[in-house]
Amino acid sequence: MIYRKLNIAIIEDNDDLRDDITFFLRESGYNVWSCSSAEFFWRQLHAELTDIVLVDISLPGEDGFGVVKHLNLLKKYGSIIITAKGERQDKLNGLQSGADLYLIKPINFLMLTEKIDTLWNRICDEKTIEQGDDKVKVVGNDKISELSEMANWKLDDDRFQLITFDNILVSLSPQEYIFLKNLMDSPGQVFSKLDLHDILFDHVDEVDVHRVDVLLSRLRTKLRVKNVKLPIRTLFGKGLVFQPKG
Repeated sequence: MIYRKLNIAIIEDNDDLRDDITFFLRESGYNVWSCSSAEFFWRQLHAELTDIVLVDISLPGEDGFGVVKHLNLLKKYGSIIITAKGERQDKLNGLQSGADLYLIKPINFLMLTEKIDTLWNRICDEKTIEQGDDKVKVVGNDKISELSEMANWKLDDDRFQLITFDNILVSLSPQEYIFLKNLMDSPGQVFSKLDLHDILFDHVDEVDVHRVDVLLSRLRTKLRVKNVKLPIRTLFGKGLVFQPKG
């Protein structure tokens, strides 16, 4: 459920692409402002209502990684990296910087709006009071408990570790980290194995979603050794979902 009209900022130095995304998102009902550099973005941010920032990596001056890292420290904005850089290390750098999503160009605009809405709904769910609209979101005890458990499954970005609900530390490979980062950032959202394969194994020529199954099996084994059940469900014919409760 989207509580109010979403405000989006776009930082993209390709004029045509920036204009195309801006036009499409405005026609889709979002409030949008855009710029071509990080420097202009920081100057303008205080004057523009902003909820989610779409940012390219290769920008003149400060790059997109720096923008996302600072936005993450502010803890006020969602961030989505949109870039042509699809190497695994680039994705890892983006997610480590604090990006909520990492999307590879060329961008499917309809898919982009779905990702934006999903992220915005998650941001809204994390807020119990909306000061701007003077609305109070009432959350039942069961929902509070569920959100609390989700919040207590965390990733240590510096050490590539999973911190379980019971504060047990599990070391992760970079690939395992990216896999969990995508699922845990969107609890309740179903990710197809094909989408996860594209994120994790885009460097291989042949698609084989069995690689995702092997990765998941390895993670489950790691947690089983520590007597912890990994709260990732497999939905037949649909994909995988991070769901600590229910």
